Amino acid sequence: MDSTALSLSADLTLSSILIVLWLVRREDLYALLWGGGQILISLATLGGPVLALHSPSVRGLLMLCMVLGIAGYGFGTRHFCGLPLHWRRGALVLAVLTPAMLVLATLSPALGRNAAFLCLGGVLLWSALQLRRCDRAYHLLALLLLLRAMLNLSGPLLLWLNDSIAPILALGFLLKTASSLGLIHAVLRESQALFRATIDGQGNGFLIRNEAGEILAANDKFAQLIGRQHAQELLGRNINDIASGRSAAKAHEWFLRVTAAGAQIPLISEDEYIIRDGQRLPVELISSPCRIRGQLSVLTQILDISQRKQQEQALVQAANIDPVTGLFNRPALQRHLQTALILSGQSASACSVLLIDLDHFRRINDTLGHSVGDELLRLVGQRLRKLAGSEDVLARFGGDEFVIVSSQLDLAAAEETATRLAQRILDDLRDPFELPPFRVAMAASIGIALSPAHGTDPENLLRAADSGMYAAKDGGRGRLKVFEEAFNTLARDALLIDEALQHAIARNEFRLVYQPIVEARSRKLSKVEALIRWSTPRLGFVGPDRFIPIAEESGLIVEIGCWVLQEATRQARSWADEAAGPICVSVNVSAAQLVDPDFLLLLREFLARSGAAPDELEIELTERVLIDEADTVIRVIDAVNAMGIGVSLDDFGTGYSSLSYLTRFHLQTLKIDRAFVNGIERSERNLALVRAIIAMGHSLGMKIVAEGVETEEQARMLTELGCEYLQGYLISRPVPAAEIRR
Repeated sequence: MDSTALSLSADLTLSSILIVLWLVRREDLYALLWGGGQILISLATLGGPVLALHSPSVRGLLMLCMVLGIAGYGFGTRHFCGLPLHWRRGALVLAVLTPAMLVLATLSPALGRNAAFLCLGGVLLWSALQLRRCDRAYHLLALLLLLRAMLNLSGPLLLWLNDSIAPILALGFLLKTASSLGLIHAVLRESQALFRATIDGQGNGFLIRNEAGEILAANDKFAQLIGRQHAQELLGRNINDIASGRSAAKAHEWFLRVTAAGAQIPLISEDEYIIRDGQRLPVELISSPCRIRGQLSVLTQILDISQRKQQEQALVQAANIDPVTGLFNRPALQRHLQTALILSGQSASACSVLLIDLDHFRRINDTLGHSVGDELLRLVGQRLRKLAGSEDVLARFGGDEFVIVSSQLDLAAAEETATRLAQRILDDLRDPFELPPFRVAMAASIGIALSPAHGTDPENLLRAADSGMYAAKDGGRGRLKVFEEAFNTLARDALLIDEALQHAIARNEFRLVYQPIVEARSRKLSKVEALIRWSTPRLGFVGPDRFIPIAEESGLIVEIGCWVLQEATRQARSWADEAAGPICVSVNVSAAQLVDPDFLLLLREFLARSGAAPDELEIELTERVLIDEADTVIRVIDAVNAMGIGVSLDDFGTGYSSLSYLTRFHLQTLKIDRAFVNGIERSERNLALVRAIIAMGHSLGMKIVAEGVETEEQARMLTELGCEYLQGYLISRPVPAAEIRR
């Protein structure tokens, strides 16, 4: 094959490659321009000798092909390098160059041919310089174009020396063939770079694996996710050996699921990779099937979802964990208790629920602050966790209440086991808690409920434990109570009482009775204590010990207390109008009533409306009232004193910190509780306590009333000790207002 045929083959090969590239990727217009330009140049260069056409018109047509081919190279290079094409400017250049080339070709074929060589060489030189500025992948192609440019530029000289185009065509064949290979190399390398830039630009790991788990392609992001430096380290390795936490069988099953006919694509799943340092990395896999050289493979994006998992875990914790103690919260307790009851039911075993309520916890918040209260709750939770079994469920039920659930207990020994745990808790909580600079001792009341005896569902079992806890409080606090059916009766009675109390005042069901208080030496009636009584058609007589706590819990105590004050002031005025003179009426006031913002206003209103004098009324407070909201109580007591109304402290000695509180409040009267009065004639201890109370009260400028006086001996001893007033059955039981004078 001669050099002309070789050169034509090279031209056609290079042009075919370029045009096929344009057909595959239409956006690559440069390939069409280069390919078309090369074909036109081949026709111009080789058309004449091959077809033996020598007429001027044919030479002009071939020169036009040469000019258009050169223009194709120029426009193609500008498009490839991202330069503006400037079609109008190019057309203007062609309009000038084409006639000039045609004139040269008409005047002399050799002159036209040399001009064509020089123009093509110039364009190739300019193209080489432009490609040299592109990516390194095109440097080889730029070098080959530069050599072709030098060949064309030196073409006229070579033809002058040899007068034969064959060497130029032979050398051009070699350079064009090399250009074809260089272009293929550059395009492939660019495609690879584009592919890698695309997968690296995703910001996620990228992986292609075959059915055997062999990694066919990966990006650096994936390598970094699993603790490697570069993706090249992973190629050819098996994914199950370097990252996946799944077994080979599980990994193959996953592969078949992704590539199955009709599978939902992309398949989104979660996995956990075990990376180089042994840590577990939660990942999300977005997978689609693909074919690599005919081999079925899976293309997967790998997303690091560790932060998302942490957020999900935080949400789960917020939904299930108490933020103060770190224990389960109420909703989580409900679920765990439900599970425990199911397991106990399946295994014919018992389940116990301990409801633990801290006694008088409110004082901690009120006196030391909520931050100290929260720290105490946390420390209590720590102690309970140590006392509870490893399989027990421990939760903060709310406020200062905790719950311990024990499951799989022996039916016969369940109550004993639960009681033993509850007693250990009571004993342990009595040890003071260190809350620098404070040391706080706590007590608790614990209610115990057992399944299946007391319920088989969470709601009933917790309700039974709650009833047991309240029974423990009613029994004196600091103790435990196992649920009894009688508690339900009490609870139902409490509901009935609460409902009936709502309408008691409107239905005029309350009445007052009065117990006389006399001067100790003269036994002269000095004042009376007003006591409320309640009878209802539905419930009959309901004692104050039953309905007063319920009224306090429901908030009705304020309304009831106002009724008592209003009725007492009216009665005090009625007695004052009698010839025998006024009688001071002492009225018990609850904590809720005393701190009510309207209390002082209502007190003035009742006095004004009844016409009673302030010294005809006295209010009685318990030590609990003094402790709760102490600052507010001091202010109210001072205001009551300023009005001329006396203030008495009831049941002294049975409260919490009597001695410390007496000095803070301006009280006129101190009432010794009946528990100390009872037996003073027989008990030296009681006698000593009463003597100390009277002496202390006198030292603070207070008058003393002894409650629960039932014998003359008690009255005599109290009088000798300096007690000013006596109250009790020896004097009179509580009686209606009409019987007081008798």
